[in-house]
Amino acid sequence: MTVEPLSSNVVNYLVWRYLQEAGYGNAALQLSRCWNRDPDALPFAKNVSQHALISLLQDGLWFDKLQADAGNGKQRYQFGRDHGRPYSVRNGALLTLDQGVPAHQLADEANGSVPDPPPRKPPAKKKKNARGVNGTEPRMNNQINGDAMDIDQNGHTHVTNSVRAESEAMVSEAESPTVAEIPISTLSIGQSAEIQTDQIVDLVPNTVFSYSVYDTEKLVTQTQWGTPEAPLFLAAGKSLLRMAIIPRPGEANAPLPPPFDLNIPLNNFSVTALCWNSNDEMTVSAQEERVNDVGEIMKTDKLFKLVDGGTGSQVVSSTAGLVTILRWNEAKQLLLAISNDGKRGSVKIWKTPGDEQFPTWTTFTDTAIFDAIWISDTTFVICGIEMFCIYEISDSLNLQRSLATRVTWEIVKYEASSGIIAALGLEGQTSYLGIIHPNEPTSLQTQEYPDPYFTDLDFRPWHKSNALGISSIPYSPASSPVVLATSAASGVCRIWDANSPFKCLKRLAVTDDCQVNNIAFSPDGSLLAAAGPDAVTIWDLDKRVVPLATWHAQDVNNGVWDASVDGEFSLGWDPDSSRLSIALGNQIAVVPMPR
Repeated sequence: MTVEPLSSNVVNYLVWRYLQEAGYGNAALQLSRCWNRDPDALPFAKNVSQHALISLLQDGLWFDKLQADAGNGKQRYQFGRDHGRPYSVRNGALLTLDQGVPAHQLADEANGSVPDPPPRKPPAKKKKNARGVNGTEPRMNNQINGDAMDIDQNGHTHVTNSVRAESEAMVSEAESPTVAEIPISTLSIGQSAEIQTDQIVDLVPNTVFSYSVYDTEKLVTQTQWGTPEAPLFLAAGKSLLRMAIIPRPGEANAPLPPPFDLNIPLNNFSVTALCWNSNDEMTVSAQEERVNDVGEIMKTDKLFKLVDGGTGSQVVSSTAGLVTILRWNEAKQLLLAISNDGKRGSVKIWKTPGDEQFPTWTTFTDTAIFDAIWISDTTFVICGIEMFCIYEISDSLNLQRSLATRVTWEIVKYEASSGIIAALGLEGQTSYLGIIHPNEPTSLQTQEYPDPYFTDLDFRPWHKSNALGISSIPYSPASSPVVLATSAASGVCRIWDANSPFKCLKRLAVTDDCQVNNIAFSPDGSLLAAAGPDAVTIWDLDKRVVPLATWHAQDVNNGVWDASVDGEFSLGWDPDSSRLSIALGNQIAVVPMPR
């Protein structure tokens, strides 16, 4: 395969575009003066995408890493985490090129065109053996434009194949014609300054740790945010069901009640599953341990509905077993509960939880169930050990499809706009990504997952417009990608087009190649978070593949976060996408997002 040679025109154009996109308007202007007065007129300019130079450099760094890994050698290009203090970002609207006039205003005044320069004076006769520009000796074969730069394996650049005529005179700086102050092409600096290509925000300084649980008798095993109408945060686990009202960023510092424990009529309990039913109602499954008179430990499982903001409770069932999954169907007001007895799984559905002790529909499976999700008002999916089933509710509970599989499916997600189902699972030591597409509803398409130790997956909410092709227009199966993010413990995240199984759109490496336990899109679809005990990485895929922000456990002071603690890890988004939470053991961090 022949690699396309880079010419100085291409390199200069990429640098010129980067300078504008990063907000360096004056530097871009000087480059265009010294090189080409109308860079956008170059024949290849229309093929250059936004942030092309950054993408090219990132791809080169990634290739260098792969090459080093394959040869068990060292990377040639390593810059470390400390890149110095970021430059001071000026307001794009005030970035001036001439006499205090904003660049975009100059462009508007010129209607996006470059004004003609003054008439050019004929160049003065040059003396033989004259010194070059700025008094330096002229180099041999010094070519200005259109020269192909061949880069050898040692990083040296060789200039060849010039298209400049040998008789064309080179104009010195002193002889160069005066060029009028020109606006910077058609790019709006005022807009592009907002999307810095090299600035990564540090999220640690504004992180709040005050919601951590410091009672050693209690243990956090899961966390959840409330509904869009209520900025609530819930921590649950061993002897713990605690709620906090967390003010949104920028809200007035009004007095707020401290975190408070919700009342359930159990002692020495462990919450095994929970789900929100509405703004002030939720369903909770808990297991209580009691010791009888002869010292025997007795365990009982109960399902509760908490009402009136958690101040009251109703028993839904005392016979549901050890419930590990609860899913609420808002449209039909149905509660789906999944439990396992160690060998078999059970599915129970209540029409009016709390008003009836026994489920309306019940069925059992031959193997354990690991995950479940509603895919319509009356249809849901369950998956588990060599099992992938779709059930439908009518007058009775019917098995709509049972898809043959030898994979143990552990995680399943559904994208409502496209009707696509995605899952991750294992067969032996081999990981698989599975897709059920509405065009082939009876086929579970699978592909071996490319990275070791998968951990999570999430669909991007459809309503968010983004650079990968999603838009707010109605879903079009023929042309629109359905963005699916997956993660692996090895620190690699992938962006797939689930509408074209199995097309990988992007491969993203998290900060410092840290372990990833969970991955999740923000509810508005604008941000993607990949998180583990050591670090959190945030991307805005609309703007760039370089992370927008990062959070490092090693930068946290005062001993409020210990990444080595044993315990369950969880990641969650506030419904308004302004914050995310991570929890490990009894440590909870609430991280505000940059906007």
